[in-house]
Amino acid sequence: MASPRRRILLLGGSGRLGRVLTSAWHDRHDLFLPGRAQLDLAEPDHLSSTLAEFDFDTLVNTAGLTSPDACEDNPDLAQRVNAESPGVLARVCTGRGARMIHLSTDYVFAGDCSAPLDETTPAVPVNTYGRSKLAGEEAVLAACSDALVARVSWLFGEAGGDVPSAVLERARRGDALDFIEDKCSAPTWTTELADWLERLITDHREVTGVLHLCHSGAASWRDFAQAVLDLGHEVGLLPEPMSTQGRRLAKFTGFRAVRPPWTVMDNTRLASLLGASPRPWQEALRLHLQRLAGRG
Repeated sequence: MASPRRRILLLGGSGRLGRVLTSAWHDRHDLFLPGRAQLDLAEPDHLSSTLAEFDFDTLVNTAGLTSPDACEDNPDLAQRVNAESPGVLARVCTGRGARMIHLSTDYVFAGDCSAPLDETTPAVPVNTYGRSKLAGEEAVLAACSDALVARVSWLFGEAGGDVPSAVLERARRGDALDFIEDKCSAPTWTTELADWLERLITDHREVTGVLHLCHSGAASWRDFAQAVLDLGHEVGLLPEPMSTQGRRLAKFTGFRAVRPPWTVMDNTRLASLLGASPRPWQEALRLHLQRLAGRG
């Protein structure tokens, strides 16, 4: 049986994830894609009246202020965009009986563990970005008991602007290939994330609360970069093998916001919904790079 066609209001449709979702879903669903000029999360007081203009049965919020350093520099803006506005969106969804999926982040965790973090692990953010996103999660779930908060991490995919595209560009330019080796998370391919989210919209609307959406396994930024170099050479994107150098997070002075060193999320709950464990991130990365090379 074909999945039902939904009327989806997608916020953040011009962002990296939003563009992937738009491309993946536009043939199977009716999408509403308001831009910031029409619906601005920096102005939570105006959202309810604007949302009344759209006839949607599902709201997917991928929008937000996602740069940790930008949030550190603009904490009031981060609070409005990442916390207050999601709460307004959730209240509107409750009022009209619409499904809401709110995208959140692994940065809600402190990063002081060394084992995968499941949905029951206490969230203790260490920077303004994480605190604003956690406040957004809490606001959404308080306002809409049927909402789903989907935490994601280290997204990569066809829209670019990610670790693989940056690593390939640096390698081709002959730049230094040094990457932080003691900060770890779970890389996640946006192509498969789009499929997981769609299934949560069409087939698993009963799933609520917090859900971790990520591939299996863990990687440091250096591990991730080295895999891009190795697989990039294997599929023909790079002419020769290359190696990375490690850097320590504590010695990197380029960040204004503190970064949590370990935010590897457990995806057991997702696996139970899918009926199988999500593929390892290395396998997803290989498929992505094969597509970039025209082999997929």
